[in-house]
Amino acid sequence: MNIQITEWDEVSRILKQNVAIIPLGQEFTARQIIGEPAWAPLQRKTRHDFGRHVRRNLEQYGLVFARMAGRVLVYKKSPA
Repeated sequence: MNIQITEWDEVSRILKQNVAIIPLGQEFTARQIIGEPAWAPLQRKTRHDFGRHVRRNLEQYGLVFARMAGRVLVYKKSPA
């Protein structure tokens, strides 16, 4: 369990860091912004829970909701 919390913190840090460098106007999933090397070690439930966390805390990550792609949320960088 502790490993998952540590991985969650790392993925959260990477998401914030990468949002700062993505271009405005382009759409990405959280997984694309974070990158596969950091995303892959997360367990399925942790991925799902983290995705819900991002959706509920868009301002914290500098994101805005863009659209749904099937069951996956797609985001854009917040202009502010």
